[in-house]
Amino acid sequence: MRTHPTPDCSLVFPPHPAWVRAAREIVRTLLLASRRTDLTDTAVALTSEAVTNAVNACGAKDCDIPVALFAEWTDTGQLRVLVHDGAAGLPVRREKVSPEDESGRGLTLIASGADAWGVCAHGPGPGKATWFELGRPRKSPLGCTECDTLRDARRKAVADGDEEQITDATIAVRQHFRSAHILPAATR
Repeated sequence: MRTHPTPDCSLVFPPHPAWVRAAREIVRTLLLASRRTDLTDTAVALTSEAVTNAVNACGAKDCDIPVALFAEWTDTGQLRVLVHDGAAGLPVRREKVSPEDESGRGLTLIASGADAWGVCAHGPGPGKATWFELGRPRKSPLGCTECDTLRDARRKAVADGDEEQITDATIAVRQHFRSAHILPAATR
């Protein structure tokens, strides 16, 4: 018996911003097919950040090597998303980003939203991979009981199949997560 949902997926695409949406949607579809929609909001947001960083790195280094996204389930049932680009150099996580800055929050958002994450430059040829994992059993980010309450309300709405409640609960989770966890982390 498998201890995790199926299936796994991959996508290889040119390093162009138009592909960020496709990358998000393939992860969203994987989670839907795997019946793990509880991870969707965070996984889609972090995928968007990782792919945007890869596309921007390729653009800055005049790299035309395709970007590759791999999403898979670990043996412990966690979602692992890996985004590889061919641009030389490693990304740097900025310690402080002002609200006026138009970029520089990607790795901070990944670090604050993922259960585990990293960047590696192993393997043949240039480039690196940014990866993150989600779905580790835990109560909430930073011990936040409001996150637990909001996620439980969303899970109940999904189980009940009430579209209006699902929408309201999803918006509440996103607003809370953004205001309580993402914005404070981005302005540190």
